[in-house]
Order: sequence, then C-alpha cells, then structure tokens
Amino acid sequence: MALKMFRTITALLVALLVAVLIGAFQIVGLGIADLEALLTSGDFVTQLQAWGTALFQVLLRPYTAATASTPAYAPIVALGVAGFISGLISKSGVRMLFVSIIALAIFFVGYVVLSLGLALELAVLQAEAIAIAIDLGASFGLLFIPGVIGASLTAEEY
Repeated sequence: MALKMFRTITALLVALLVAVLIGAFQIVGLGIADLEALLTSGDFVTQLQAWGTALFQVLLRPYTAATASTPAYAPIVALGVAGFISGLISKSGVRMLFVSIIALAIFFVGYVVLSLGLALELAVLQAEAIAIAIDLGASFGLLFIPGVIGASLTAEEY
C-alpha cells in the first residue's frame, strides 16, 4: 500500500516539475540570462509572480493557445510529456486519474492566486472555472491520456 502511494505522489511531483520546467523555458521564454538577472536583482517575488501567472495561464488554456491567431503548441507538449512520464512512474491508469486531477487543481489554484490575489471568493473561482471549462478539459486530457499510455507500458500484472 505504501509503495502505491509513493508512486502516486512521485508521479504527481514529476508531472508538476516537468510541466513547469518545459513551460518556463518554452512558454515563458526564460533563459539562463533571465535566471541570472533574477538572482542579481532584489525583486524576486514580483518577477516570479509575473512568470508564474504567464506560465499557469497558458498551461490551463492549451486549446485557446493552439487555436489563437499565432498558435502556440508548447502547452500541449508540456502537459503531454509530463503526463506520459508520470504514467511511466505510476504504472496505473487509476493513479494517473488522481494525478491528473490533482495537478490540474494545483495549476488552477496557482493561476488564480497569482493572477487574482489571495482575497478569493467561491463565486470568483466558479466564474473563472466556467469561463475556461473547455480549456480545463483539454488540460486534463493532455495529462491523463498520455499518462494512461505511459502507465500501460509499465503496468505490472498481479
């Protein structure tokens, strides 16, 4: 039982890490020079908040980003690769369901907190979720479907 929970938590952490790393360098367009400039400047929080808002906004809206006038496919790649690697680790489609739901919830909360601030109301959260419902479904699918494929490749027979 403990090994299964360990696999789920590890898969969740890997999904978050891979999606954020790919997103930081491809979606936000960060480079080594930007990170060095961040370390030498005294304004860490404001810059990280701006980068985090931009990152989570695009990770939550892959369908909108792909169908925009200048399409961006980086969120599709980031979420798909993160889901696939997490599936390889989790070895179970059911665990990937939970990993996908939790990761999507963390992305949503991160976006709302960074963009709207900490003074949140339930009505604001519901309105934001309804406004991007199709994109939330696409984000979930981009995490879950490659995750199930990865899990089926490494599934253990009992």
